[in-house]
Amino acid sequence: MKTIGRIAAFTMMLAVFPNVTSAASFTDVSAKHGAKQEIEYLVDKGVIKGFQDGTFKPQKEVTKANVATMLARALKLDLTNVKNPNLPDVPTTHTSYKEIAAVVNAGFMPGGEFKPYAAITRGEMARAITNAFGLSGDGRVSFSDVNSQYWAYKYIDALATNGITIGYEDGTFRPAASLTRAQFSSFLARALDPAFVKKNDASGVSTIPTVSASKKPAGTVSFNFNENYIYTYSTRTIAGGDQWHNEEMKAIGKNGDGWMVWEMNVAKKATYKFQTRNTTNNFEYTLPQAATSVGGHVYQLPYDAEIGSTWEHKGISYKLVAIKNTHTTKAATFKNVYVVESIENNKKMQTYYANDFGEILKLTADGQVQRELIRIKLVH
Repeated sequence: MKTIGRIAAFTMMLAVFPNVTSAASFTDVSAKHGAKQEIEYLVDKGVIKGFQDGTFKPQKEVTKANVATMLARALKLDLTNVKNPNLPDVPTTHTSYKEIAAVVNAGFMPGGEFKPYAAITRGEMARAITNAFGLSGDGRVSFSDVNSQYWAYKYIDALATNGITIGYEDGTFRPAASLTRAQFSSFLARALDPAFVKKNDASGVSTIPTVSASKKPAGTVSFNFNENYIYTYSTRTIAGGDQWHNEEMKAIGKNGDGWMVWEMNVAKKATYKFQTRNTTNNFEYTLPQAATSVGGHVYQLPYDAEIGSTWEHKGISYKLVAIKNTHTTKAATFKNVYVVESIENNKKMQTYYANDFGEILKLTADGQVQRELIRIKLVH
């Protein structure tokens, strides 16, 4: 995002809607509403307001004129003697003419037919916010309905890279869908305050896990995955070019030997199974494979390791190089994260294990992301 001064401009934004000044008084925003905190945050800062009948109308669509007005005020665009962009459907007599003209002239929203009363789509919103704040993406975000050739791909990728969106639980972004007041409040709050960036676009329900401790061995840490969640990773492959794909992983039950069986769907094209378990002294796992037998494929990480501890197993050298209080991925902020360095065939990697949650990040020797946990979903 751009400078603190630009972000601070949001807090001085005037409302573009009729006014009710107390967020707590909204009759249609209950205590359980997913975006209640964001709405209250923006109202308290004078960014947005409700209606004179005491409602907020969280499901009401946001128009392009609304967005243009809010961007113009937020970024303090000069509205004096604004140049006429000659939009065919926005005459100089339009109530939002100056704001729309200023936003178009600044390149935040496109010219031509503006359609000021049309509901803005999620893709159009991504373009406006990305342009207004000078955001950029890293090309690693993957939504099933937004490929790299889609016109708004770079804008959507920029929002995701900066934590402003994580999309929907089914892995989609839905770029052609309209944007509601509640959803826009969530996006805007995320742009203003990082505390809001881990909210699901659909409901605002936090995806930051409150992990219930699973049954652990005698040690103080568990590298094992949490069977209460479905994991989605973004994984980098070099074969055939530098590419990224998503992998979804979920627990499907235990076998008779105490192994938790996991099913991994790779790029929605191939499905594999692997198994994990905690013993008294180790976290044990198998390489992903279709076969159910794990003979000869069991790998171990010891418990009670301290920083600097080293060990070897099946030709791989390991070292516990760091213990972090927290580490944040695109999925969540995790506590008690153990960084394990491994060397196999002279290839060095670092894997981040969150206590009671398992692998959340894998880095190459030069610090490049090889695999990252980007979404999690509570299943029960």
